[in-house]
Amino acid sequence: MNKNKNTYLLVAVFAVLVVIAYLMTTERGEKTTTFKLEEKIFVIDSAAVDQLEIERNGSKVVLQKAGGRWNVTAPINYPAMDQFVNNALYTLKNYKISSKVSENPSNRDKFGFNDTNVTKLSVFQGGKTVGQMLIGNAGQGNGQGYIKKVDGNEIFLADDFIQNYIVKQDLSEWRDKVILSIPKGAIKSIEITSKEESLTINVDSLGKFFIGKDTLSGNPIDQLTNILSNYSTQGFKDTVITGNPSPNYMMRINTGKVTELKFYKYIDTETSKRYLLQVTGNPQYFEMDEGYVKQLCKTKKELLGKN
Repeated sequence: MNKNKNTYLLVAVFAVLVVIAYLMTTERGEKTTTFKLEEKIFVIDSAAVDQLEIERNGSKVVLQKAGGRWNVTAPINYPAMDQFVNNALYTLKNYKISSKVSENPSNRDKFGFNDTNVTKLSVFQGGKTVGQMLIGNAGQGNGQGYIKKVDGNEIFLADDFIQNYIVKQDLSEWRDKVILSIPKGAIKSIEITSKEESLTINVDSLGKFFIGKDTLSGNPIDQLTNILSNYSTQGFKDTVITGNPSPNYMMRINTGKVTELKFYKYIDTETSKRYLLQVTGNPQYFEMDEGYVKQLCKTKKELLGKN
């Protein structure tokens, strides 16, 4: 009798275990689909990309490639920083998604996908859209960033994603900041005019610089010509100067053709003195502070080293 009881007990235990195993291994309720992690949101051929559109904080910049060079075509036509665009394409080609961090819409702000922080990127090849993505905050690790598709809630962490190669706080940073590149040996004369004085620097056949009978040498003239060889702006101003105001400073550089630089003071306070620069044949206005202007528009005394 005890033997039968033990047999019944073992059968009962076995039955219970079978039921438990069934419940544990059988899908219950609505079936779920396994999420397959993709390496990228979209794939590009960096050599074939011919347009980028970047939107941030209600502003938009369009970069287009033509004749092997990149140009800003909106909001203004202007040469772009080729290296910056190449850096962006490098990141788009080489990053990889490492994980999905959230698919809860309430977490968008946490990862930087809000109106004041998010950057929208659209990429084109052959004039057709290859893909779009939204870029949020940088990740905690080096070379990490949070990205997502334009549609959908999934937020991904990407590795080898150098965020500042694509995300610029000021979209004008995509523009080439070099205004002039005039070699010292190409200069024939320079005229500098301000409200205090006017002077002319002449260059003889031996490449020596003079103001009248005074020879210019040493640091002052070297500093001026070095600046002209690679004169870059501190900022850009998409504006138009109305009326016909007189410039506060003007420089005329003769290299066989004449290039005029006209500086207009437009901010004059105790804490800030800033100028707009207009350059011959260039539709863009440049912005710089007074100290930077005066490094170029020197006085006669400064050029002669008498200050």
